[in-house]
Amino acid sequence: MPIKGSILKHKIDFDNARYFRFHVAVLQNGRIIDYGGVIESHSDESVIINGGKYLKANCEFKVRR
Repeated sequence: MPIKGSILKHKIDFDNARYFRFHVAVLQNGRIIDYGGVIESHSDESVIINGGKYLKANCEFKVRR
């Protein structure tokens, strides 16, 4: 299970973060581009948080709490 401050990398990480309703921030080039929220859905290519779509190839997803 992801812990605060960890980066989501694998499908199971995203699944657990969604299931346990962790708040996830979105980073690009080491900078926060969205303080995020709870993951609504995800696929192999993208993550939907608060209605915003972020590409996994371009972003990092960090557990906030």
